[in-house]
Amino acid sequence: MFYSGKFGKSRRRKWIPTQFRKLSQGKVDKNSSSSSSSNNNTGAPDRPPLKKSSSDKRFKSPVGGEVTSSKSAPDEELCRETTGEEEEDELELPPPMKPISEPIVMPSDETQAQREQQNTDRNSKLGSGESTQESEESALHKREYVIRELIETERDYVRDLALIVEGYLKLMRDPDCEIPMPEDLRGGKDKMVFGNIEAIYEWHRDVFLKALEKCLHSPEELGPLFSRCERKLHMYVVYCQNKPVSEFIVSEHIDTYFEDLRQKLGHKLQICDLLIKPVQRITKYQLLLRDLYKYAERAGLAAEVKSLQEATRVMQVVPKNANDMMDVGRLQGFDGKITAQGKLLLHGVLVCAENPLPGTFKGKELQVFLFEQNIIFSEAVGKKTQFTSPVYIYKAHIQVNKMNLEEKVAGDDANELFLVRSTDPRKPAMCYVCQASSPEARNEWVQTLKEILQTQRDFLKAIQSPIAYQKELTKDV
Repeated sequence: MFYSGKFGKSRRRKWIPTQFRKLSQGKVDKNSSSSSSSNNNTGAPDRPPLKKSSSDKRFKSPVGGEVTSSKSAPDEELCRETTGEEEEDELELPPPMKPISEPIVMPSDETQAQREQQNTDRNSKLGSGESTQESEESALHKREYVIRELIETERDYVRDLALIVEGYLKLMRDPDCEIPMPEDLRGGKDKMVFGNIEAIYEWHRDVFLKALEKCLHSPEELGPLFSRCERKLHMYVVYCQNKPVSEFIVSEHIDTYFEDLRQKLGHKLQICDLLIKPVQRITKYQLLLRDLYKYAERAGLAAEVKSLQEATRVMQVVPKNANDMMDVGRLQGFDGKITAQGKLLLHGVLVCAENPLPGTFKGKELQVFLFEQNIIFSEAVGKKTQFTSPVYIYKAHIQVNKMNLEEKVAGDDANELFLVRSTDPRKPAMCYVCQASSPEARNEWVQTLKEILQTQRDFLKAIQSPIAYQKELTKDV
């Protein structure tokens, strides 16, 4: 676009295409004089001028106002003129745009978060089926691995038991053995070394190992197997009860007689290392069963989970009873028959004072055993070594059916003590003030004592007035 007048006198403004603006300034200067002369003398008709409309501030261009060849002189002049500073001053700007009346809707952070969450949910739903299937398959593989470990360790255990039964026992029973048995081991004392380990070996070799091997192809039978064997596994309680006596006898001949037998048999392990194997094995089962329970639960095997839960419970009770009876087996000096005292309810270390004066408590640590029939106080003697454990020397006992419990003791503001008192009229007055290692342990002792005393009272009522006792039991039914 341009304003027209006479060439050379009035300044003109023309629209210049982009390609003409690329001409070098030097070329324009070189041809400036010739272009001016040519434009003044040329007879070419002028192009129609563009008219400016002041009303709407828009330029109007006539039809056919096209740019000719880039070599024409007027066009070169136009190029030169448009490079001046006047171009910027005379440029007419277009009218301003109409203000935007409607706001642009931009997604909020919350909307964006919702979209991302929806995409995540869609992806998770697509992948959830595959991931669940993979986790179940992984759990099944891990379960199979644990079952194989259970079977392999059982085979190792049977081989260890065979070293005792087929090795030591066989030599000791051989009258022609070149290693003579010491005199103090004769007359049945040698049997106390091994307890019932021969029965344990035969059962594991002939029954339990074979049953475990079948479970490799039928894993669902593993839980019920342990539950069925609960009574048979009680043989470990008997073995552990004899273990303290066995340890004492072995310790007297570990470097002489049993060492000679070990060298003859060619064993790497000493006899005491082999005799502890049943104690270690009975505690190992529950650890493996817990792993099986975990993987069965992950695999979604509901029925198997229930049976393994019961099996785990069984294999927690058996080792606990075995360990308890192993402690009872170290009790020495008690006149009564320990197996006639009923079930062992609780045992542990208490700080006890016998017949203390009111407000004075200076006790010493005693090992206390609470049976259904008696509570026995004993003192630990000796230290635990590689071959032996401390023994418990009997001090006193109180019959449960002739005993009172006092939860509050005079002068005990912290409520840390409790008292058990004998009510047997045929014996001198005796009481023990006891302190447990923690408030939780104290509560356990007090609660267990209260329960057994209540059981004794109920039993006495049932004997003295059976009809009244039965009516009382059925009163709330």
